[in-house]
Amino acid sequence: MTKNLSSKLSILAVMAIVSIQSIAIAAPEPTETETAQPTIASLDAALKQNPQDIDAHLQRGILHAKLQQNIPAILDYTEVIRLDPSHALAYTNRAAAKLNMRDYRGAYLDYTQVIRLLPEKAITYNNRAVARHQLGDCKGAIADLRISAELFRLQGDTSSYERALNNLKVFQRKR
Repeated sequence: MTKNLSSKLSILAVMAIVSIQSIAIAAPEPTETETAQPTIASLDAALKQNPQDIDAHLQRGILHAKLQQNIPAILDYTEVIRLDPSHALAYTNRAAAKLNMRDYRGAYLDYTQVIRLLPEKAITYNNRAVARHQLGDCKGAIADLRISAELFRLQGDTSSYERALNNLKVFQRKR
């Protein structure tokens, strides 16, 4: 009797796997929103358990940003910064979200903080130049692009160096 029951359960398990595989093949690919939401929900649960979890706040902020949810992303990055004031990635990501929201002053301030923490990070000068340009600070934007280009050159990043030089030419013409 046990052997017969065991055999029936095995057959049912195989049928369930085949059914699930059929459904998976027929189901459309989940959208970015659908795949990100369970992760956000699991991070929400993790943060209920440990509100001081810097990585969970950072990851949730990144997911919100991917979904173009800038305000929740900024809130998570701000919490990371509150918990670790030297967290350069949180400042960088918050600045990018602020740029998306056209908060150029806020982006400028955050990129300035990243430069204080990581002065060799060439892309940060490039990004701060965008914020400065939008604020009407063309001289500051040009200065940042010059630094960015030089750092890219010194780091051997030829394509980024050339892009920075092209941006510099564009900004100089707009002056």
